[in-house]
Formats: sequence, structure tokens, C-alpha cells
Amino acid sequence: MVFSKNSNSLSAKCLKGGYKLLPETHSLQSGLKAKNKTLMSSMSLVAEQDIINTYSVEEQLSCKKYTEYKELIKQNPSFGYKRCAKLLGVPQGRTRWWHTKGEKKAVPLALKAVKKLKEAGLLPFTSEHKHVKIVLNILGTLFGDGGIDRRLNTMAFISADKRDVDLWKNDLVEVFPFAKNKMNVVKGGEWGHSYNMRTFDRAVIRFFVALGTPVGDKIITPYSLPSWIGKIKPAASKCFLDGLLSSEVSIPKFIKRIYGVDYFKNFSLSLSKSMVFEASHMDFMDSLRKQFKLLDIMCTPNLRKDVYRKEPRKDGHISNGYRIFFRVGISNVLQFHKIFPLRYCFGKKEKFDKEIKKAQAANPALN
Repeated sequence: MVFSKNSNSLSAKCLKGGYKLLPETHSLQSGLKAKNKTLMSSMSLVAEQDIINTYSVEEQLSCKKYTEYKELIKQNPSFGYKRCAKLLGVPQGRTRWWHTKGEKKAVPLALKAVKKLKEAGLLPFTSEHKHVKIVLNILGTLFGDGGIDRRLNTMAFISADKRDVDLWKNDLVEVFPFAKNKMNVVKGGEWGHSYNMRTFDRAVIRFFVALGTPVGDKIITPYSLPSWIGKIKPAASKCFLDGLLSSEVSIPKFIKRIYGVDYFKNFSLSLSKSMVFEASHMDFMDSLRKQFKLLDIMCTPNLRKDVYRKEPRKDGHISNGYRIFFRVGISNVLQFHKIFPLRYCFGKKEKFDKEIKKAQAANPALN
């Protein structure tokens, strides 16, 4: 097949995603629906293009051109890198390394990350993936005491309890075994009483960015819940919430009353934000409230603003804490305790269990 100098048709084909699938017959579609209804409810959370979209516009363009180049060489094996560069409208130095054989053959960085994740069985990543609960649990911590730096070089989780970071590391390695040798832990805090578990694997970092992780300092970065959070099964969405709660929830204290009804107090979730982004952050906190309601966890309509200090930070931002409150009735607290194991905070879980035992001892009917 001779390739015309007019490459518009090839570009259009690549932009549309390559080859078109043949239409399935009606009988085959009916058979698939009847055979496995769970697959029909599965939705994609991270696809190949989502990973590519985390890279710069220039890198995304390089991926598109590389795809066009592969198609061009497939149709015209005799073409050299210079002719390919001219037809594709890219520098010869780029196609030269794409054309090279062996270990020195170049591939765009984004496609390397895609390949790595595909080989690990993580692309496409769907709501029915075998690791979806662990992944969403980890994602929740990245909205709390974890995070990704603004240059996308490091993903980290911080805790004062070594058990928490060890579990976080083991879970991460279970899902991303190729990251095992790209992790370390650093002691921090004023007295060396915190542990910072970090990974430097770019494929892992890009995966979580594509999944919806806020990037950079969360106090000065507006963000929202992932768009898919309300569309997946509750069993999966509660894993995301559990990761966030492990970092940010305050454990309620049981109060035994001589007269009246027993109750809990001081049950809330607080997240700090710069005053510049107060409006969007209040919307975010309200969206969290709605997610808890879907799990039959009731919150009060109050959103309290806690002024920790009036002086600005070094970057000039003034940050405050914004707190939503869970209803403190015993039934609501028991429901919360039943649903959320607080997987990445052993200390809070142990404290919570003690308060529940106090309530059960005071009210035998609760056992």
C-alpha cells in the first residue's frame, strides 16, 4: 500500500481511536446480558487516555504522533524516519529514535506508563476490578494525610503510627508490585514521631492523578470528589470514605447520663482550606455529607468554620478548619462504627472500639 503525502486521513483515523469494532449481532448481545449482568454495571474509572491526559500538552501530542507513526510504518514498512517525520510534521530527531531497533528504541513517556500499568492488569481500571476496594481506600488517604506533590514526583502517606504506614505500603505493593523498590519511609515531626511513607514510581503517581487525587498543597488547591464516586457500588465508595476518615475524623466520646438518654459527643470531620477557596470547599464538604447520607450516616446541617490563627502562612494564605458534624445519637454512631473500619488508623479504631464497648456496657440491649 502506498501512503499519500496527505496524512490527514491517517491523523483522523488515529484521533478517532484507531480501528472501529464490528457491530455485534442482536442474539450475541442478548446472550451476554443474560450471562453476566454484573459486567454491564461495570464502569471505567481509569482508561489509557486518562493516564496520557495527566501529562503535558506537548507529551500528549507526542503520543498522538507516535500512534500515527506506528500506523504509518505498518502500512509502509519501507519508509525511513526522515520521510515519516516529514509526513507527520515532527522533528526528524524524534522519529529517528522511534525508528531505532533494540533497547535504544524510544517511546513517549506517557505510553511507557500506560504499558507498565497494562502489564500489571490495571488498565482499564473498572469499578469491578479485583483491587478496587484497596485502591479506593488508598485514594481516600490522599484526600487526607496523604498527597501528591505538585511536580508529580512523589506520592506519600503520613501517620504517627508505624502500623498505619506499614499497612498502606503493603496494600500499595499488593496492587502495584513494580513499585516495591521505589518506596521509602522517612521519620519526621518535631520529636521524630511521625512516619512519611513515599513512592517515587511515576506510573503509580499518574494512575492516582487520573483517578482524581488532588495535586499539590490541598489547603491552597480547590478540588472536588471524583466524578464517578456517586455512580459506583456503595461497597466501593465507602472504601474511599474510610480512607479519608482514617485521616480526618475525630472519634466520638460516649456520655452516660443519670437522667435522660445516653449519647456521644465531639463527632466530626474537619478539613482545612485557604479562605480564598472557602466557597468551593464548602461545596466539597456538602458533597461529602451527601455521600454519608447514602450510607445512612446522618450529619447535622451545620458547617463550622474554625479560626486556628489569624496570621497568614508563609505563602500569604490564611487557612481555617471547616468541620461537618455527625449526629451523635447512639444508632447513628453504631451504624458508622459498623460501616467504617478506619483501616489506615489503628489508634483511632482502637479508641472507637473502646467507646462503643462503654455504650454497650451501659446499654446491654445494644449487644
